[in-house]
Amino acid sequence: MKLIRLKTFFYCSLLVLGFCLTAKAQDDAAVKISTDSVIHIGTEKLVSLSIRVNAGAAAFKGQITPILPNGFGLVSDQPIKVNVARNDHTFYPFRFLVLQNADIKISQMSFQLEDSTGKVVALFKAKVNMLPQRAVELSILSPSVLLKQVGDSLNVKVMVRNAGNQIEVLKVVASFPGDNGQGKQMLQKDVQLSPGASKEVQFAKIINRDLYQMGNFYINVAGLYQNGELFGNGICHVQNASANRQFVNAQVQQNIVNIGVDNHVSLSGQNLFSDSQSWQLNGLATTQLGNGVMGISVDAYQWNSINNKPLLSNTWINYETKNAGITAGNISENLESFFNGRGVKVYSRNDEDNHRFEASMVQKSYNLLGDNLDYGYSAYVKTNLKDSSGREYSNTLIFDYAPLEQSRSLLSSNSVSLFNKRNLLMSVNLGAGLSQNLLDHTDIKPSLSLGTNFSGSYRKFNFSSNNFYSSGYYPGIRRGVIQLNERISRYLGTQNIWAGFSYYSFNPAYQRNTFFFQREYALQRAEIGWAKPLNTNLNITVTASRDQESAIYNTINQQTSTMTAYRLNESVNWHSTNFKQNVYLSLDNGISKGLDGDSKLQLRLNANWSGSWFNLSTYVQKGNFLLAEAFNGAVNQVEIYRYSVNPSLYKYFFNKKLRADAGLIYYHDGLYGSNLTYTIKGEYAITPKTIFYVSTYQYRYNTSYINSSFSSLQAGITQKLPTPKQQTPGKKGNLEIFFFKDNNHNGVFDAGEEAAHSGTLLINGIIFIIPANGTIVYSKVPYGNYQLSMPMQDGYQISPLTVNVDQKNSKISVPMQKSGNAVGKIAIAFNTQKSLQTDASLAGITLLVQNASGSIHTVKTGENGEYSLHLPEGAYQIYPDNSQLPENVYYDGKNAAVVVTAGKEATIPTLTLKVREKKIEIKRFKN
Repeated sequence: MKLIRLKTFFYCSLLVLGFCLTAKAQDDAAVKISTDSVIHIGTEKLVSLSIRVNAGAAAFKGQITPILPNGFGLVSDQPIKVNVARNDHTFYPFRFLVLQNADIKISQMSFQLEDSTGKVVALFKAKVNMLPQRAVELSILSPSVLLKQVGDSLNVKVMVRNAGNQIEVLKVVASFPGDNGQGKQMLQKDVQLSPGASKEVQFAKIINRDLYQMGNFYINVAGLYQNGELFGNGICHVQNASANRQFVNAQVQQNIVNIGVDNHVSLSGQNLFSDSQSWQLNGLATTQLGNGVMGISVDAYQWNSINNKPLLSNTWINYETKNAGITAGNISENLESFFNGRGVKVYSRNDEDNHRFEASMVQKSYNLLGDNLDYGYSAYVKTNLKDSSGREYSNTLIFDYAPLEQSRSLLSSNSVSLFNKRNLLMSVNLGAGLSQNLLDHTDIKPSLSLGTNFSGSYRKFNFSSNNFYSSGYYPGIRRGVIQLNERISRYLGTQNIWAGFSYYSFNPAYQRNTFFFQREYALQRAEIGWAKPLNTNLNITVTASRDQESAIYNTINQQTSTMTAYRLNESVNWHSTNFKQNVYLSLDNGISKGLDGDSKLQLRLNANWSGSWFNLSTYVQKGNFLLAEAFNGAVNQVEIYRYSVNPSLYKYFFNKKLRADAGLIYYHDGLYGSNLTYTIKGEYAITPKTIFYVSTYQYRYNTSYINSSFSSLQAGITQKLPTPKQQTPGKKGNLEIFFFKDNNHNGVFDAGEEAAHSGTLLINGIIFIIPANGTIVYSKVPYGNYQLSMPMQDGYQISPLTVNVDQKNSKISVPMQKSGNAVGKIAIAFNTQKSLQTDASLAGITLLVQNASGSIHTVKTGENGEYSLHLPEGAYQIYPDNSQLPENVYYDGKNAAVVVTAGKEATIPTLTLKVREKKIEIKRFKN
């Protein structure tokens, strides 16, 4: 029995060993294919791999066939031929393209190994890990639009292209001038694009008389991601093409003349027919003066009687040329130190705006006519420089004399941008100051400041860090300040999450503290947030924060009060697709621990709904949101509670000549009582440029101790002034041009021929529309030469023409002749061994086209050397302009001759350019 068991065990062992050897032999004989298990794809468009093939016990000959998903393309011929010796392995290089329509959702690609009969013997699947890329492009397809008459349909075409690898939900918004030429009208189109896809978006608007009379204006188009982030913008220039036009000087910069200034003057009265009535004169205007522009601003207030001194603020006169300017009057600048008064400022800059210089000196005064108090005087010098790398340097030196503070100071502020790259920006600001006590000249306080601004992005992370420190006696606006702001955010698809920390501390010091109350104040805040667009018109944001505020309010015991709050803010923002309705809701709720140490509830609601003619705003607050509120509530033993309701509406009448506004504000505060204010206003356009208004309001204030009311009547008139023209000094004339169809090609308006009654003309690039009588008028044209050109229209065209304006009135007749088309190309004879090195490109070569009368104009070749011409009927000679050919390239052949016939296409003989050859020295050797 025992022997039988041993035999059974022996046979089973042999059987198991045989199976193992068979399996091992089969494994050795198997053919395998493999590559990277995970293929990582970043921003590159060409990806390279190595594919390994193991032959096993027998040699293998076959092919590799890649199976690529949609969005990837092959580079070389496929399939890949394979030949591997037995028991060996070989690596085969493989490259593929990441196409524009490659989607981030692609997760796998396969490689199959086939034998010589085409049978699949092995298969390998690799995972694909694509880095998300967001890249949407916006371009204006119609950057310039021409209007012919009122009632035209203004169409702006925009192309949006998704060059990223994920589906994008987008908004495209166009900003048109308002119906009355004032304000803005927003139009929005929603677009969803797959990777690699593009779509044309079109905006349309009917042009009314007000817009047509503007002459020209701009339409701004912006593209936004679903979360509101901007991905692109563009501008469309709209102009009318009148047959009668006045000259505009293109040499005067448009941004100087047309800087968005609404030229106007208005006179209004407040509290009319009362003892406290006042008058206000307000005006702003610009006009060209020589090669520059003069601007004037007036803000004048007169109370009750003309015997009182008027208050003139924001009143100045400015003259600016292309590179410099000067301003006199009220000067107010946003600098490191307070700078406001009456004086003069000069400034300059170069054409590229890389270097700017400013200098100003003022007597500190709120009134251009002077104040009763002596506030002292200030002066500053400021320079800005930008180098070729984009790095910016800014330096400001400020002197300030302040008799009320009993001090004078000198402040130097310097900043430099260390990095100015697309994904990394950093700048450093260093300031230093000296303050001297006017009553004790030995009391001099040095001070300093240091600030850094840092922002950038890495993949989907965005970060920013803005920090500032100044010592207590620093003579700038930010005196005794510590300010820290740190923030990091990241996009998760369409969602945005962020975390932030901020700290602000204010503890200034003064040498003479007569007029300045010194106290310590600090605010610390830490927050995290989440935002998500629910669709193209609806966004939701949630923010959680911890706020800690501390300050000294008890001036006797100098005790520090502190309040700590934990809050949650939820906000929702919605607008209709035409932007005529908007809804905004914001809710703050939390718990604060303040002066008495007890935890108290905080609740605050802001809500707003606005429609095309009605607006409603509400506000509700319960609890202390500020330390000052908690302190006042504790002193008066009153819980903070307040709310307000504010409805308002407006309506147009009489074809929008009359606008009526009405509004009401009710406000109640548990500490200070309640008040009610209502307003009514009517505005009537007497003419398109003259507007009269009258309004009234009444204010009522009620508490348990006092009731009061006040009412006022106001009226005023506004006159719009002409838009400044870009004029040129010197002699000017009027140019009148008559166009006719020259059917017999003799250049003379003969009997039986007719005037041109349509078409467009360019005079030095300015567009004109030819009217029904064939005559256009260009008035107030400076003496000189003007180029006339016209594209072929209805088979007619004019030869390029130069007109000389040298008298008060110039009249000419221009024949429009039937034209035909001629096409040709150029070639280049280049020998890689003999020819000198040169640019062998066929694109951009200048060719001269000469007609029978000797008139010459030019044409440039396209990418492959082709060119096309629209020419009046006749014989022409075409030849290259040798003076503009690339180095070492020349032409010494005959001119190409062609005869152009209307309605037919003629072929121009090919012109072959030559390249100069190398000088080859031949040396002979003798035995």
